[in-house]
Amino acid sequence: MHTNNNIRSDLWLKRMAWLGIPLALVCVLSLWAGQWLGSGGLGRVFILTLPPVLVIGFAYNIRYLLLVQRARRASSRS
Repeated sequence: MHTNNNIRSDLWLKRMAWLGIPLALVCVLSLWAGQWLGSGGLGRVFILTLPPVLVIGFAYNIRYLLLVQRARRASSRS
C-alpha cells in the first residue's frame, strides 16, 4: 500500500492527469455535441484534441507502469 501512495504522489503523473483529463473531456464532448448538433466545427475540435489526449494518455500509462516496476524491484531487494 505504501508504494501505491508514492506512485500516486509522482509529480509527472499529477501533471499529466491535470492536463489530460480536462482535455479528454473536451475531446469527447466535442465529438458527441458535434454529432448531435451536426456541427463540423466541433468535429474539428475533436480532431485537434484527439492526438494530444492520446499522447498524454499513453505517456501516463507508460510512466505508471515504469513506477510500479521500479517499486516492485525496490521491494524485492529489501
